[in-house]
Amino acid sequence: MKEVLREVILNSLKTAQSRGILTDASIPDFSIEVPANPEHGHYATNLAFKLAPIEKDSPKRIAETLMDNIIDPEGIIDRVEVAGPGFVNFFIKRDAWLEVISRILKERDEYGKGTLKREKILIEYVSANPTGPLHLGHGRGAAVGDTLSRIMRFGGYNITREFYINDAGRQVRLLGESIYSRLRQMNEPDYPFPEDGYHGEYILDLGKNISREMDILDMPEQRAIDVCMEKGMESMLSQIKEDLHSFGCEFDVWFSERALYSSGEFQRTIEDLRNKGYVYEKDGALWIRTSSFGDDKDRVIRKSNGDFTYFASDISYHINKWRRGFSKAINIWGADHHGYINRVKAVLRANGLSEDWLSVLLVQLVKLWENGKEIKMSKRTGQYVTLRELMNEVGRDAVRFVFLTKSHDSPLDFDLNLVKKKDTENPVYYVQYAHARICSIMRKASTQGIDYNDNHRKLLELIKLDEEMAIIRQLAEFPDLIMDICNCLEPHRLTYYLQELASVFHRYFNLGNTYPDKRVITDDRDLTMSRLMLIEAVRLVLKRGLELLGVSAPEKM
Repeated sequence: MKEVLREVILNSLKTAQSRGILTDASIPDFSIEVPANPEHGHYATNLAFKLAPIEKDSPKRIAETLMDNIIDPEGIIDRVEVAGPGFVNFFIKRDAWLEVISRILKERDEYGKGTLKREKILIEYVSANPTGPLHLGHGRGAAVGDTLSRIMRFGGYNITREFYINDAGRQVRLLGESIYSRLRQMNEPDYPFPEDGYHGEYILDLGKNISREMDILDMPEQRAIDVCMEKGMESMLSQIKEDLHSFGCEFDVWFSERALYSSGEFQRTIEDLRNKGYVYEKDGALWIRTSSFGDDKDRVIRKSNGDFTYFASDISYHINKWRRGFSKAINIWGADHHGYINRVKAVLRANGLSEDWLSVLLVQLVKLWENGKEIKMSKRTGQYVTLRELMNEVGRDAVRFVFLTKSHDSPLDFDLNLVKKKDTENPVYYVQYAHARICSIMRKASTQGIDYNDNHRKLLELIKLDEEMAIIRQLAEFPDLIMDICNCLEPHRLTYYLQELASVFHRYFNLGNTYPDKRVITDDRDLTMSRLMLIEAVRLVLKRGLELLGVSAPEKM
């Protein structure tokens, strides 16, 4: 509905401009919002305020001009009013609202789907080091990345989902040293453990599994550490893939950091930067001039000991993304990478890329609570609760939904007691129950021989209750929401929407408990069929929304 109304507003503006009433200037960004007070219309726009500096006139007079030049070829507008200092309020015809139901029943799972776009977009997320199990932060990043990928694909974008495997460098070497140390300590308790090594029972478990395949302790130490590193990393990556699959999170590409080195691409990237004059040596280290492109200081890419930094491989990796032909890249990182964004973008600018080519979403921490106390430790890891442990405790649906009940850039409290409740306080239960309740009504209607088909357009005229119209207006927002999420990269807005849609449906259903004539199934067969059409539209949107979240839509609860 918003998109249709946007065309009406733009055509009205262009008409006023062509008539010389308004200045023929570029059109500023403007919004179309749903007023908090229903008396102010179904929609309102702030365009007159945006035009005021251009026209050097009051917003109210500009709003009146826009109102006088309204062009509504589809006939959706009932009336237009100018309110306050210059808002233009639109009241939509009832027939236009009823058409929303017809459209949903016709398009079904395709309702809200965007047209295919040419842009190739790479979304990289999780990218956890293969040195330990996935923790809650990884899980939240997975929920954000996977849901955003689903929504953007539904919105018409060509999306590639990628996991960057950090299988080179100090962290995987430490994994091998940690595993080897634990094995040695089984017979030699005083054998030293690496200062920055990985703790937790899983390290010893990895060592025991490797020992079943070969005699690690009979090997020369460095050879044994290399084997522990390779086998341990292989095992952890397999577990990460299994956990992500169980979480409903799949990837199109698993990109190995090692491949950057083995292919020679890393070396070529550094050499290209050197040839451009962006690389120099100082104090025995190799530096890159990121300060020339907006960073607060230059960065080391090779240490004085000859080891390359993580940043060096990240430079090559991001240039690789661009060389693969992606028109946009989206990274989903942990909040601790905040200082990393500008230096990566500086390197991209040094290579002639627009700053807008890369978008970075930072995912804040998750705190786990039970009985009013924060849970911090896991025996399995010795440090943190794993994603697998949380899924085993409350189920995938609850974890995915709750991880998206707040914006990714806000810390999240995950209350175990809350998500185990089977009542309206539990947000995922509340939404899923709305879908299951509609399925139950449909089954009951079917046993009574009551059904409908998509040709019953005239029956929709029987939909008149304020609560019914409120549902339709909510349903009409779904396509606009999908496009907004694609543009703003805010997948959590879908959980807000589904909770609101479930809320208006539950209120409508509960109305029938007080007033029998307002139940979905009544003695009036035609009225019943019209209401079945309405709630089927709700069911279809709930189901699609839950699918985009990676959450099931149960038919019974």
